[in-house]
Amino acid sequence: MTRRPFQFILALLVTLWLAGCGFHLRGSTNLAFSTLAVQGPGGPLLIDLKRQIASTTTTRIANDPKQAQAIFTLLSDSPTQTAVAYNANGTVAQYQLRETVSFQLATPAGQMLIAPTTISQTSSLSYSTSATLAKANEADLLYRGMRQDIVNRIMFQLSTVKRAPMPAAPASAP
Repeated sequence: MTRRPFQFILALLVTLWLAGCGFHLRGSTNLAFSTLAVQGPGGPLLIDLKRQIASTTTTRIANDPKQAQAIFTLLSDSPTQTAVAYNANGTVAQYQLRETVSFQLATPAGQMLIAPTTISQTSSLSYSTSATLAKANEADLLYRGMRQDIVNRIMFQLSTVKRAPMPAAPASAP
């Protein structure tokens, strides 16, 4: 009988602590444009970015760049794996994984909203020849995590863009 009030009080304390520390669930991101064209070399990063935009914003992905208010262009996406340490036998003991992404955001008229920008993420992967498959799976998970971090950073960049000024209409001659 005394266990139930204790659980309630504990749950209440945890809730108050979370509220007091500033914790809140990730809400939606407001973008300055209602339609966005996403283009570039296909791949998992673009798929993840489109999913993030669709699930956390009210912005609609446009298939035709001419019908979008802004055009996101993925200029490059290059994951690399570099050996950084070797063991006494001369085999690789550690890799550095790096994902480097370049992108830009422009209006259909060509006005740059975000100039070409490069974002990189790195991670270390210890390696053992006795666990090759496990290390390959670990590398895949690390790349996915880095890609998600990059998508979050791109979303932050997109959320800081202010609405592009409308071009001034030419003055009509009397």
